[in-house]
Amino acid sequence: MKFNEKELIDASKAAPQLEGRLNYKQAHKSVFKERWFKLMGNLLFYFNINEFGNVEQRQPAGIIILENCKINDDVINDGAFAFSIVFSNDHEKRHILTGRSECQVEQWIGALRQSSYEYWRTKLIMLQERLSIKTGNDPLLMIPRNHGVVRDEAWSHHVSHSSSFRSHIRSFTNTSSTESKIVKKESKSLIEL
Repeated sequence: MKFNEKELIDASKAAPQLEGRLNYKQAHKSVFKERWFKLMGNLLFYFNINEFGNVEQRQPAGIIILENCKINDDVINDGAFAFSIVFSNDHEKRHILTGRSECQVEQWIGALRQSSYEYWRTKLIMLQERLSIKTGNDPLLMIPRNHGVVRDEAWSHHVSHSSSFRSHIRSFTNTSSTESKIVKKESKSLIEL
């Protein structure tokens, strides 16, 4: 995955949802190093800490993208409070982090588990189902500006069948996937949120 380094540095300076000192190592390394972590959306930045204990915030030492991963409680031999980040496509690429207290580790685990796109997508689908059960129809699939047309039906009129992109998000309509492509912006948007 490619990123613009300057944009990542700028993003790392924004106000985080959670930040603090944690000890960090990758699974194949033997020594933990103290780092300063900042959680912003699904990005977990970490910064070096100098010999005086100050955080070097000019630029992050690294970044972990919290998608397709699991946050697990972990046990370390010395009894430290620990958790790990394990990626579903590469079980060898495991990041182990320890905190100063059980409370701190639980706070980080909770925040990290809620940071991925997949978590919020699942939450949206559950809320859609609850609304559907309570109201009898799904108001999130209805587009007010399209006079009650269901989203997939509205998109199918504007989509070329030769499109190479297929959305992985399934709606509650008959289609199992939605094709889409970039459509030139018209005076009236197809979907207005």
